[in-house]
Amino acid sequence: MEDIALQFVSGLLKAMFLFLLASGLSLIFGVSRILNIMHGAFYALGAYLVFAASRAAPLGLGTFTFAVIIAGVFVGLCGAIFEVFILRRVYPAGMLFVALVTFGGLLLIEEGIKIVWSSDLVTVARPPELSGAIDFGNNRLPIYNLTLLGIGAAIALGLWLVIERTRFGLIVRAAAIDREMLSALGVNVPRVYTLTFALGTCLAAIAGALAAPMVSLSPSMGTLMIIETFAVVVIGGLGSLPGSLLGALIVGELEAFGIIVLPEIALPLIYLVMAIILIVRPTGLLGIPRN
Repeated sequence: MEDIALQFVSGLLKAMFLFLLASGLSLIFGVSRILNIMHGAFYALGAYLVFAASRAAPLGLGTFTFAVIIAGVFVGLCGAIFEVFILRRVYPAGMLFVALVTFGGLLLIEEGIKIVWSSDLVTVARPPELSGAIDFGNNRLPIYNLTLLGIGAAIALGLWLVIERTRFGLIVRAAAIDREMLSALGVNVPRVYTLTFALGTCLAAIAGALAAPMVSLSPSMGTLMIIETFAVVVIGGLGSLPGSLLGALIVGELEAFGIIVLPEIALPLIYLVMAIILIVRPTGLLGIPRN
């Protein structure tokens, strides 16, 4: 039972990172109908910004928290600039062309990371205040991991409150349903595009910044994560925040338990589930059919 509980917690932790990525991806798609392939590059950039902060000064809890916030704000601002000056000019060309542009952005950011920080694997130390572990039967649970679960839950709740209980969230939901009618009502729809793109990229950067002390950093780390993130949004439903949460939980737990039950097919199992859901319900588990 202890081993099962540990794997369950491990699955929840992976689901938290996937949810932060998938929710941002779903927000962007829901409003502007684009597949932001460079989303994973923003994840990697957030991680490397924390790495840069760790090289500049030792990361205590306060410094680490500040670095995560700055990484999210900076990358969100970069996302807004990219949307205004690049994507806004190519929207009329169609979804496929926009996807190709974001793929080009992914390659540019990866090459930029290599130029600035090299292509070598690097690591970030955990804040000393969160470097310990608590006893769990014969095992130990890292305090940092448990802290991240709490942070992930808080971000998920905060995001839900923003989307469901604020005027901005109301506008975002209206833009996802009928952008033309929203524009006719006097709302600046392009500005909504920019704000949602910035929020989505900010969430990706925060996910990368929080993951930095847990993984080895490489310029291609975002590419690997975005593949799983697409599986999450396909399973849950592209454009659905509750679907992103459900899909992240399914993928996270499948990966966690698949490694110990069927390690040879743990990763293919995720894509098998995705394929089955696409056949049975093409819009995903909680996705809404669009005209």
